[in-house]
Amino acid sequence: MENETKARTEVYEIGYLMVPSIAEENLGAEVTAFKDLLTSHGVTFISDEYPRMMELAYEMSRSIMNKKQKFSYGYFGWVKFEVSTDHTVAIKEMMDKNEIFIRYLMVKTVRENTMSQKRAYKADGPRRKPAHTKTDAEQAPIDEEAVDKEIDALVLE
Repeated sequence: MENETKARTEVYEIGYLMVPSIAEENLGAEVTAFKDLLTSHGVTFISDEYPRMMELAYEMSRSIMNKKQKFSYGYFGWVKFEVSTDHTVAIKEMMDKNEIFIRYLMVKTVRENTMSQKRAYKADGPRRKPAHTKTDAEQAPIDEEAVDKEIDALVLE
């Protein structure tokens, strides 16, 4: 028997950071070109988020046209797709060579939406118990004369 490896279809997600030098009016064309390249590798799109400009948590560098460039901002977006496992190496090589990307991360994932939903909190919802409840002695009315006598006694000492 011959051990044959058969390609199967898997779901992947690519999170990417594009160079900030792309003019806002040209961003759509760049995203379309990127998606067309993925389509040429047999990708079936599931979902995506259009890239938006954001400040990076730390400065990143990338060699573009044989010159090291540093970036503090970039366009961040992501795309989720289904593709044959035979094409994943070609997609990775395409991403590595494309100098429009500062960084990217390609991960195997699931088809379902895995993003956490923001919870809406009610104003009349359950409240936490106070950290400290007053004892009966602490809740008793204060005798100002007794407090003044104690203060005077402490001052005289």
